[in-house]
Amino acid sequence: MEELHKLFKELEEKIESVDDELSAWSKNYFNEGNKKRYINDIALIKEYYSSGEILEIGAAPFHLTYLLKRSGYSVTGIDINPQRQSSFIKDTKLNIVKSNIENEPLPFEDNSFKYIIFNEIFEHLRINPIGTLREINRVLHPDGIFVLSTPNLYGFRNVVNFLLGKGFDNPYEEFLKIETIKHMGHVRIYSVKQLKEFLLNTGYNPIKTQIKTFDSYKGFWKLFILFPKLFPFFNSIQIHICKKLHKIQ
Repeated sequence: MEELHKLFKELEEKIESVDDELSAWSKNYFNEGNKKRYINDIALIKEYYSSGEILEIGAAPFHLTYLLKRSGYSVTGIDINPQRQSSFIKDTKLNIVKSNIENEPLPFEDNSFKYIIFNEIFEHLRINPIGTLREINRVLHPDGIFVLSTPNLYGFRNVVNFLLGKGFDNPYEEFLKIETIKHMGHVRIYSVKQLKEFLLNTGYNPIKTQIKTFDSYKGFWKLFILFPKLFPFFNSIQIHICKKLHKIQ
């Protein structure tokens, strides 16, 4: 853990030292909640990774990509527009490939990767999530692991905000991200059951599901700090660890 904290410090210095189109967003993204998520991501890799190249899809702002590379893994990142962070990518010597996973085939051969990461991307898909999952499945090795994380529809804050009439996200702000950070914000948030239906019907066998909260509870939310601990179903993030089905249902 101490070594990982050193890498976090190193990464923070890298983030501060470059000036890219997404520098401000990257700095804001590098918060305590996402640090905890990165620690969980790396723990999963240590548990399930066997060998070969790791593919991270939707890798911007490339924090996890950097941490994995510095931890000794061979990792390739996919991003819709790497030019947005070209200085960071060049400075850290990351292997980033440009591809739009919603309307382009991944530029890899079948069964290329034994470990694929698809973190916090599914909720951004607005064209055909089924086609995207099938395409990712194509490049997943038959013995590979696919990890998908996305917000939980029944996350406690979502439920409270819904009951207060605030909805789950601000649609205007989410669509505005197409102009400000050059990718779509959240389109839809799914329940755990809904995600498993997508996975089972696109070639994956979910072997483990985690429902976790990485955010801190501040201000008004401190009143409810124990609620997700007592009722894990209401945690904010769902993580599905999957193997590849040999036959798509």
